[in-house]
Amino acid sequence: MHSLVDVPFRRWWGRNATPPFLGEDAGGVLAIARDLFENPDTVTLPDGRKLGYAETGDPDGDPVLAVHGVPSGRLGAALFDRVGRERGVRIVAPERPGVGVSDPDPDREIADWPADAAGVLDALDVDAAPVLGISAGGPYAVACAALAPERFPRVAVCCGFGPIESVGLKPRLLPLGASYVPWVIRTFLRAEELSALYAPEWTLERRIEAAAPRDEEIWRSEVGKLLVASVPAASQHHGNATFVRDLRLFAGDWGFPLETIDVPVGIWHGRADRITPIEMGLSLWDAIPTAEAHFYPDLGHVSAIVENEDAMVDWLGR
Repeated sequence: MHSLVDVPFRRWWGRNATPPFLGEDAGGVLAIARDLFENPDTVTLPDGRKLGYAETGDPDGDPVLAVHGVPSGRLGAALFDRVGRERGVRIVAPERPGVGVSDPDPDREIADWPADAAGVLDALDVDAAPVLGISAGGPYAVACAALAPERFPRVAVCCGFGPIESVGLKPRLLPLGASYVPWVIRTFLRAEELSALYAPEWTLERRIEAAAPRDEEIWRSEVGKLLVASVPAASQHHGNATFVRDLRLFAGDWGFPLETIDVPVGIWHGRADRITPIEMGLSLWDAIPTAEAHFYPDLGHVSAIVENEDAMVDWLGR
């Protein structure tokens, strides 16, 4: 459901407006992201909902399902195009309900995601695929491991969101706010969307100031620009209600016990992460019996992703 300011804002901006940094002169991963923005793919699920997705990497390669964070969507698949082509891997990045061009599903739970993800595989005629969950995509990736291991036989989580009880008050503020004062979180996310849309350079500087030292150079690169562009792109059609629900769901019961997971799970996490603290990665490692952990003393939230792309894709392909 849209807030009162959603509808006029989206009519004024336009559903086909190009996000910042993705103009005609964009190159590298930004050019790939522009193409993903302008040419979304969709599949139709058994219940009639449409789910958007993007593909990068080697179109003839073995598929890997990539699950995005908050607030992000299919454009993040551009980050994995290089490693996908070099490793012969087909990156398939579906957007969760209500994100990008995916139809909303206001009552969804984390435990509902494996069925949607399996619907994507069915539509693409893929029997099974490993999963890579990035940041807030982590809970959805481990849900695939817990609830549909036959379809998702191997799972990697990078800088993933973990059980909320593992961290102190500050990292809990957004999930708890989404649970008790959701309008405050919607306003915050809207401010971030407007900032990315109308003051993208300033938004980048704010990200740099808040980042771990190893993240700063990455935020100044085309990767940082892509991450900023992905914020308004993800909310352009349906607003940010689905991201508020994500945060609320993270604070509650995920709908499955981590202790029952029996497929290989790889965890990559930086100890300097200022968005998903290292305690979240440690708690996943402790709770999942099959977990294999890779912790790095100096890596932050985005450097953990960028500096481990090759290692994660190689591990998923074992």
